[in-house]
Amino acid sequence: MGISSAIYDSWKRDSQFAKYKGMLSMLAGVPVGKVLDVGIGTALFEEFLCSKGIAFDAVGIEPNPVMAEKARRKGYTVVIAFAESLPFEDSTFDFVLCTDVLHLSKDPAKAVAEMHRVLKPGGHMLISMFCNTFTKGEAMAGLERLVSGWDVVQKGIVGRPDAELSAVVLCRKWHHAN
Repeated sequence: MGISSAIYDSWKRDSQFAKYKGMLSMLAGVPVGKVLDVGIGTALFEEFLCSKGIAFDAVGIEPNPVMAEKARRKGYTVVIAFAESLPFEDSTFDFVLCTDVLHLSKDPAKAVAEMHRVLKPGGHMLISMFCNTFTKGEAMAGLERLVSGWDVVQKGIVGRPDAELSAVVLCRKWHHAN
């Protein structure tokens, strides 16, 4: 089922941490509260935050049982599930994180709709999508289509052009029904 968790952590750490640094700057002043990490993998983002002295509790969903187990061993609650069918009640989370996993989704629009459903009104969601120097415009346009109707707080390209980039949007769910 894809790349092994041991290889992923060692192979992806530097490029992911460079992107996470850019994502972290976008989150300055954003309350996180109760967090859902959609596609937590081996909990690299959480590991990055801990390396910066930032600790928070996150619930993750991950369809790959091997990666889920590695995240669990790092202390995170992980549910085996897919982004298109989140096993949580409406308006459960204050913050939803989805870093570089939508390209694996069978239905990215349904996955984003599910993230919207479980996010509390006034909550924030950060979504990123892999790209490179040549595809960053297309990736950003794709993300903007997926969050159409949301309050986009920030957007940008993060990472290192010589390694790996991601298009990122930080959105807020309106307090009223939309």
